[in-house]
Amino acid sequence: MSASIADSIVEHIADRAEETIRNVIAQTLSEEIHRALTKALTESEFYKTITQDLHSGLGSIYKEIHSATSAGKINGEDAQNIFSETSQQLDAIVDTTEKATEQIMSIVEKHMDAVARVREKAASIQGAAEIESYLQGLDTDLMEIMTALSFQDLTGQRIKRIVHALDEVQRIVFDLYVDAGLSMKALEENPDKPVEEIRQASKAKASELKGPQAGTNQSAVDDLLAQLGL
Repeated sequence: MSASIADSIVEHIADRAEETIRNVIAQTLSEEIHRALTKALTESEFYKTITQDLHSGLGSIYKEIHSATSAGKINGEDAQNIFSETSQQLDAIVDTTEKATEQIMSIVEKHMDAVARVREKAASIQGAAEIESYLQGLDTDLMEIMTALSFQDLTGQRIKRIVHALDEVQRIVFDLYVDAGLSMKALEENPDKPVEEIRQASKAKASELKGPQAGTNQSAVDDLLAQLGL
């Protein structure tokens, strides 16, 4: 009789323990799944926000560069900022300084020739020593002017490097902006599509737009930029 009671108690305890363990496991799993899903959603939203911010930032940079390089003539107030605003204006500086330097050098060379001729004729004139002294000073000044004008060559090289850097930055920003924009747009339209497949398709489309037939593709590029917010 006592053995039967003991078995009954043990069975009862085992049933209760099994139920308790089952409930504890279910609750623990539920909490862990909820925590994991919450973390995944939070991280997803976090990275989505960062991606959108980066995309927006790239768009702003591209618009600034494109606006600067497409700008027309500048006024006097903007002239002091010309180096940092537009590669097109930097090219204009190179052309202007080259032309001005050539004109000045041409004038200087003409007067140096005149000094040489005057020196020859002044040799037989009274007061030749004084004239020679003056001509020597003039000749020295003209040579210094010629030497000073050498700045143009170095300045032109530096400006051309800046122009190249601006063009390269614009190209990189454009590539990043278009690739990211196409990927984000495709993901919104096809959320179940594999991410890697979306990325490869976006890169291929962007590559087509900036292919060898740049002139032919310009209207397509403009349409795409308009769709992406530019």
